[in-house]
Amino acid sequence: MLFLELAQTFERMEKTSSRLELTQFLVDLLRKTPANIIDKTVYLIQGKLGPDHKSSQLGIAEKIVTKALSLATGMSKNEIKSRFDKIGDLGDVAYSLIIDKTQSTLFQEDLTIEKVFDTLLKIASSSGVGSLDLKIRYITSLINNSSNLESKYLLKLILGNLRLGIANFTLIDALALCFTGDKKNRKILESAFNLSSDLGNIARILAEGSLEDVKSISVSLFIPIRPMLAERAADSKDALNKIGGKCLAEFKIDGERIQIHKKGQQVELFTRSLENISSNFPEIAKMFADFDSNEMIVEGEVVAINPANSKYLPFQSLMRRRRKYNIQQTMETYPVLLNLFDIIYYDGQNKMDSPFAERRRLLESVFGNVINNRLRLIDQMEVSSIDEIEMFMKKALEYGSEGLMLKNPNSIYRAGAREWAWIKLKKEYSGTITDSVDLVILGALYGKGRRVGKYGALLLGSYSKEDDTFYTICKVGTGFKDDVLDNLYQKLSNLIIHKKHPRVQPGALSMDVWFEPTIVLEIISPEITLSPVYTTGKDMIKPGYGMALRFPKFSGNIREDKAPEDSTTVKEILEIYRNQLK
Repeated sequence: MLFLELAQTFERMEKTSSRLELTQFLVDLLRKTPANIIDKTVYLIQGKLGPDHKSSQLGIAEKIVTKALSLATGMSKNEIKSRFDKIGDLGDVAYSLIIDKTQSTLFQEDLTIEKVFDTLLKIASSSGVGSLDLKIRYITSLINNSSNLESKYLLKLILGNLRLGIANFTLIDALALCFTGDKKNRKILESAFNLSSDLGNIARILAEGSLEDVKSISVSLFIPIRPMLAERAADSKDALNKIGGKCLAEFKIDGERIQIHKKGQQVELFTRSLENISSNFPEIAKMFADFDSNEMIVEGEVVAINPANSKYLPFQSLMRRRRKYNIQQTMETYPVLLNLFDIIYYDGQNKMDSPFAERRRLLESVFGNVINNRLRLIDQMEVSSIDEIEMFMKKALEYGSEGLMLKNPNSIYRAGAREWAWIKLKKEYSGTITDSVDLVILGALYGKGRRVGKYGALLLGSYSKEDDTFYTICKVGTGFKDDVLDNLYQKLSNLIIHKKHPRVQPGALSMDVWFEPTIVLEIISPEITLSPVYTTGKDMIKPGYGMALRFPKFSGNIREDKAPEDSTTVKEILEIYRNQLK
């Protein structure tokens, strides 16, 4: 299959602001894609070279692409840079240059999707002496064999700035329509995705087999499971009512949730967004490798601690462990404590359908004798009254936790689900949201005064899983230190898009710049109010009105551990608003 057909589909997607049109473009493309390359096609649609947990990173800098483009077109690097400064995107620069190219390559072969994918894999895997020159040769060769449209999207793929608004759930909808003819089958595909985290593989199974084959996908070691999530309650009484009167309460720790897979000496660690971070926490990987047990998948919350007194450090201290360099030094400066809270696979047996209380007992039997200053089981207590919850809450806050998790002892583990079987409860939930919500950056207004040349206010949004859409809820411009603002400006500069994102519903709001919804910020606010401007929960409370945060402020935490789809939902915002009225 020609890469040109994929590039033409990308061009159509780039021109639409409609999610329905976006989905239909995908359906049309998938229908004509051969089964033997449909997985590669899906990965390229996602701008990746594989599923998140094992996708190779291209890591190609603009300087390298500029040199390759110069070699392919005969135009100087300075001329290319000049065009780039005006246009702002090297893919668009390539499109304009190849139109202007007067001499074509003597021997030019058609680019296929297979050729592009395999070459990109070679670029990603090249390392060591001479690898830089090799990468430039590969990129130059691709450009030489591409049309102007193909070169545009080749370079966007290579630089990681495709930005077409294609999310996992949009692709799931397209796969359901393409291969089953019914969007209702999305639930089956979503369930398989929650267990396998690999839409390319699901697409290939559908293309070569059937929906029944997709249903047979099960838990596998070293393939991360999308985590089960919790709802939030207003107070202890509300939580007890919704969970059935008796539950297991656990400390809620503000760290990074990780999933640990082990088989013999092989150990891999995954974040809630499915990123493999084994190299960032080598001491945890070694601890599990040395542990006398064969196969397991466990979950825990890792938190940075003060090496002097073992007190919990703020979340941003933990994020320093996510850097690629000086791992040994950061291990010493920011040691970590792993708090285990669940086990979902053990010695060849899937434990997801076992009741939570039974999984906890298994966790205690496996790890009860190996607790140390770097590993512990999260504190737990059976509670059935408001007084017991408040007593345990006090203990949690004294320990440095941010609240409690309340769990139904009979609940099974439902990957990717957010439901009342698990409830998060923070002391501050009573009538306000002064604790925090996690919101996605959607757009920005340019700053004035000392913020000239930066963003003065960021437009933030909540997420609706039902329609895979982000809805606006506030603009925030306070709480940012200068260094954090500079860092955000750099991150956001790589996420700029030319129009509002197809998955964003801004209403009548206009922004100076729009972004690919990617970065999640933790925001604090004293209250939710009704607003005719913002679109979160529009018409749910009052016709023509949505909900907005009053006096929003950035907490200081960029939630690098969360995908945009993990942000606070419209449903949660609505629940908080209603709790204010009680």
